[in-house]
Amino acid sequence: MTRIKSYHISLLWLLLWCLCSTICGAFLVLEDLFASNFELFIRYVAVGNEPFLSTYNGSFLGTTLPALQNIQSALTKAGLDARVKVTVPLNADVYESPTNLPSDGNFRSDIQDLMLSIVKFLSDNGAPFTVNIYPFISLYTNPNFPLGFAFFNNSSSSSFTDGGKIYDNVFDANHDTLVWALQKNGYGNLSIVIGEIGWPTDGDQNANLNYAQQFNQGFMNNVIAGKGTPMRPAPVDAYLFSLLDEDAKSIQPGNFERHWGLFYLDGQPKYALSLGTTNSNGLVPARGVTYLAQKWCIMSPSASLDDPQVAPSVSYACARADCTSLGYGTSCGDLSAQGNISYAFNSYYQQNNQLESACGFPDNLSVVTSNDPSTGTCKFRIMIQSHSVTSGVEGGRGFSMSSFVAFAFAFLSAFL
Repeated sequence: MTRIKSYHISLLWLLLWCLCSTICGAFLVLEDLFASNFELFIRYVAVGNEPFLSTYNGSFLGTTLPALQNIQSALTKAGLDARVKVTVPLNADVYESPTNLPSDGNFRSDIQDLMLSIVKFLSDNGAPFTVNIYPFISLYTNPNFPLGFAFFNNSSSSSFTDGGKIYDNVFDANHDTLVWALQKNGYGNLSIVIGEIGWPTDGDQNANLNYAQQFNQGFMNNVIAGKGTPMRPAPVDAYLFSLLDEDAKSIQPGNFERHWGLFYLDGQPKYALSLGTTNSNGLVPARGVTYLAQKWCIMSPSASLDDPQVAPSVSYACARADCTSLGYGTSCGDLSAQGNISYAFNSYYQQNNQLESACGFPDNLSVVTSNDPSTGTCKFRIMIQSHSVTSGVEGGRGFSMSSFVAFAFAFLSAFL
């Protein structure tokens, strides 16, 4: 086998909180990371992710800055601090504007002192302020949010002017609210990295392939053109989120959470996306992917919707598989009652590598078929072959990409 000698890849590496509790522990992690068989150009080490979300109830207020300091000390000890910078990806709710004008932006009052300490730390060490901006979330959380303002088509009726600068999309307005927050506190020159930006393709009425392609291509067009924002009209440093769908991700924020990928779980592109490369489609499908047999688990034609085992069986299947494509406005939102049940059964069946027992729901509710039940936009997917398959229905998750999505996402980002 020919050994890979060198990759010039830009990575934003994510570290868990538990690895950042001591300088010694952090150093050991970094030492192991850089002692690989091929060279990685790692630009940033990201400590945690969005630690100051209001839903965390302040759980990480006391640990975030010490964790950053520990990693910085470890980078210095390893002689890497000149080329690798430590940062913390923050949610866009760490700053706000009472008038919605970017020029009135400042850091959230309840965490302002901590934010200024973190900003000073980043500035002192030549590190960027990393923020995750999701226009989709603005649309999801506010039913009155103007749809056109979420995209980059420059034709939104919600455009506005702030100090002579025109804002025709929410990304620019959000980004420049941060710029103003930094500027007001004496850090107007601190660089900004967009740690995550993207659009989901399922799990909500506004999460679909068309909108995702429109948003991501619009954003990429701006990046390729070096357009920047009204306050910072220069190329934006950004990482698209995400490379792959995550079928085991928490759906507490919404069913869309498992569908941010540019690729499906089998490595096939969801849509064409030009990245400014010689390949006009930009996204290249995975090669050599092998699938399990062409068979699906569906509700038996002889089963009754009135069977008392139907509801608990569907609940059981969906709790252990992925049914987030079911619901109003989703890719499978137009299925019949039988179709919804079949989708749930098949999702569980495929997650368990088509084990015979995984299509053995009570009262003979289910049956295996070789006829593809997919219809319209609703795809009944088949699991791909896995190199490490565990046995048993409860533990037999044949293939879940979520364990390495963080790395894969960063890997793709190098080419954006």
